[in-house]
Amino acid sequence: MSTPSHRSNNFDLIRLAAALQVVIAHAIGHTPLLDTLSGWQRQAFDWFLEFPGVPVFFVISGFLISRSYERSMGDPIGYAWRRCLRIFPALWVCLLATIAVLAAFGFLNSGFIASGTFWGWLAGQATFVQFFNPEQFRGFGIGVANGALWTITVELQFYVFVPLLYATLLGRWRGTAANLLLGFLFAISFLTYCRMDVAMNGPGGYAGTPVLWKLVFVTLIPHLWMFLLGIAIHRHFDRLQRWLEGKFIPYLAAYLILLIICKTWLPEHSAAFYSLHLPTRVVLALATVSAAYSGRSLAGRLLGGTDVSYGVYIYHSVVINVLVELGYMGSLLSVLWVILITGSLAWGSWIFIEKPALSLKSTFPGWRKRMTGREGALPE
Repeated sequence: MSTPSHRSNNFDLIRLAAALQVVIAHAIGHTPLLDTLSGWQRQAFDWFLEFPGVPVFFVISGFLISRSYERSMGDPIGYAWRRCLRIFPALWVCLLATIAVLAAFGFLNSGFIASGTFWGWLAGQATFVQFFNPEQFRGFGIGVANGALWTITVELQFYVFVPLLYATLLGRWRGTAANLLLGFLFAISFLTYCRMDVAMNGPGGYAGTPVLWKLVFVTLIPHLWMFLLGIAIHRHFDRLQRWLEGKFIPYLAAYLILLIICKTWLPEHSAAFYSLHLPTRVVLALATVSAAYSGRSLAGRLLGGTDVSYGVYIYHSVVINVLVELGYMGSLLSVLWVILITGSLAWGSWIFIEKPALSLKSTFPGWRKRMTGREGALPE
């Protein structure tokens, strides 16, 4: 199995585009701005949402994390160390910024800080329960301190899932049976996603969704199928390479055609809709990886190695909340301010937190060195 070059691709640029899609979707869809849109603006926004950033993130994660794990086979501690460096340093600094903002707007009084709820929220935000949001924060901004972070919970589950997958279905259980089990996992995940999507888009919307489905939403189960698509593309890249490199435009066109059919002729949330939704998202996954290997130097020329996508993602909800609290989310121009302020914070996060943290990924933690007596670099 060939391994595509990880230093000559556009994944950083695609992640940034996906993050900006989420920023714009939240800045408009989760604020009073949504009600100010005219008819054509609302239609344009609805079509904009059909290029979803989060599924793109999950596909890229499946592709890159499986590749990373294959390089660190036999070294699970090194794998975990690099994954933690990617997520937690920047996340913890963002958490401190969020606490400062909450305090500044009066949502952290002494009584609440002394409560178990606050410390439970703090522990969850710093570890793997980022989706928990106390009632204390319902009056802050859009009602959630940093609502976008639910995907961190899912991403961390993916990190744990990959070693288990390679130890079983992609390891000792290879063969027809393993492929059937992988197909079964994919089918269960997609069917769960469909059922969850119906439940969460019913008459009551998210607020009226049963608690069970809200909990399912923050597990890997309904999102695993997109992650598995990324893994599958990576593992079969040697066969797919000639069909993906330089072919982004045809995949984009195919995605648009399938999208038009879904939105124009099929009743939303119907069996027929979901039957076509599956190949539509498969094409989106292929288009994502194809974009990474079409015009490979584009990201390097535009970004110069700077990867602000994670910072954009983790800070944008806090910025939106601040602008809502200050009453500055009154026009579409506010979205530009959200992007500019978030981009500035993300740049600072990359320069002062993420890049220095990632520079440590090739070194063992001190306790690991003492245990093994080894020095030096881990494989990427």
